[in-house]
Amino acid sequence: MTSATPRPRTRHEPSNRRRQLLAAAVAEAEAAGLDVLTPATAAARAGASKALVFHYFGSTTALRRTVALEAVSDLEQTLLAPDDRPLADRPAHAMTLFLGSVTAHRRVWEGIWRGALAGDDATEDALQRVRTALVARMTTTAGVIGFTPSDRLQLLARGWVALVENVTAAWLGGGDLTQEELEGLLLGSLVVLVPELPEPARSAVLALVRRPVR
Repeated sequence: MTSATPRPRTRHEPSNRRRQLLAAAVAEAEAAGLDVLTPATAAARAGASKALVFHYFGSTTALRRTVALEAVSDLEQTLLAPDDRPLADRPAHAMTLFLGSVTAHRRVWEGIWRGALAGDDATEDALQRVRTALVARMTTTAGVIGFTPSDRLQLLARGWVALVENVTAAWLGGGDLTQEELEGLLLGSLVVLVPELPEPARSAVLALVRRPVR
């Protein structure tokens, strides 16, 4: 009797295997929360061994940090992509993109802002790069629409970005507002914080704030 030919084992390239494990870790964090993500839960979702997850990521904290950095990178790419809309429409569009990216990964962002990775140096550094780029874009746009960039504007822009983060984090933790209502609230705060916001940006933002909620 001829014995069956053994099936060849599939050999994964290290980079591919790491991406597969990371995808499983992201899915697990988005389903159950970043704070409960461990190498064991990621391995179970990926159909791999816990030792293999430790091999690629090193520790529970490092695994959670890698997942968090993926979410921050997604937000960064979303917010800083080229935008050909009229300048007056860009603040509202940016707010829609921001809330869309955060809510798409809300369990991960809960862990970044209020959970296991709150204050984590590497995650905070990545967030700071996004904030800095956003403030730079805001002040550059202000110059184009006729608002003279200044130290005061830089300070107000940084303060508004921090406000948006903190209010959104509180909303993710159990706010009763809809996403559209939150968007209007945050845009309204921009008009209050920068009362000299020039036209046509001011009118465009106020029109969105005052629109009926569907």
